[in-house]
Amino acid sequence: MDKLLHFDYLRLIKNELIKVKEFLRFSGHETFHCKEQWLTKGVQLFDIKEVDAFNDDIFAITELGVGKNMVKSIHHWLKAFGWINSDGAITPIARKIIENDIFLENESSVWLLQYHLCKDEYASIFKIIFLDYFADKVTQEFSEKSVINYINRRLQQNGTKSVSENTLSSDFNVFLKTYVAPIKNIKTVEDDFNAPLLQLNLISKTNRRNESGELVYKINLGEQSSISPYLFMYFICDSFENETVINLDSIRKILGSYLCLTLDSLENLISQICTLDNRFVYKDDAGIKQLQIKTNTPDFKQDLLSSIYEN
Repeated sequence: MDKLLHFDYLRLIKNELIKVKEFLRFSGHETFHCKEQWLTKGVQLFDIKEVDAFNDDIFAITELGVGKNMVKSIHHWLKAFGWINSDGAITPIARKIIENDIFLENESSVWLLQYHLCKDEYASIFKIIFLDYFADKVTQEFSEKSVINYINRRLQQNGTKSVSENTLSSDFNVFLKTYVAPIKNIKTVEDDFNAPLLQLNLISKTNRRNESGELVYKINLGEQSSISPYLFMYFICDSFENETVINLDSIRKILGSYLCLTLDSLENLISQICTLDNRFVYKDDAGIKQLQIKTNTPDFKQDLLSSIYEN
């Protein structure tokens, strides 16, 4: 009996360890960064054939007008941007964007893409670079090797199977193409400039190299004036779902990182939403800075999502 109890106890511990074990996902993009029209085309493909739309290669290739590898890449980016959920269904956020801004001309739509790309963590390198990598750093600069070394350390600490150098390098290069426009020349393909997140200017080259001879890039922290108060309210409620009291430091760490906001601009946005909607209250008592939300329900969050395009 004691042995059985001991066995059950060990099994419980093992299960709990599995629960907290971090899962990082790399590759899947087939070396292609996401193009603006891909997301809309992918949703339209689902609308034509909802069940297994991307599992029917001939159907997907014919309807999308691209090769097999690009079909896989489109499917990957639909998941990465949170346009397809774990059940393979189109998400409300995807429907809302397509209904209001099918060509992604509204910067609010692009900020929604940036936020969900980091928050949903389907493509791990985006959250890693914007949030995790800089958690203990003063500088906002990075290079390919420094990021890859950081990821390898995370994998080792997590006891996760190692990922090949080529895979991580491919992920890093796709990450760069998502945010940094290539140098325009005769050989440059026009589609390279057709990436939705380029317009946010969140990453840039420093035009210098580090001691190893690598190109150095930097995160462009800024005011991000195109983030509306309603958009920021949605980010708050979605990031801290069901929470009613949130520390400023948690908001800074998560949303400040995903959206590349300076601390001043973050506090300014918090001030704006509290002025605009009395359901948001900012408290600074005895040095403890907190944002209180009187209503933080799924329905309220969906109302905010609608308000993004109505105001």
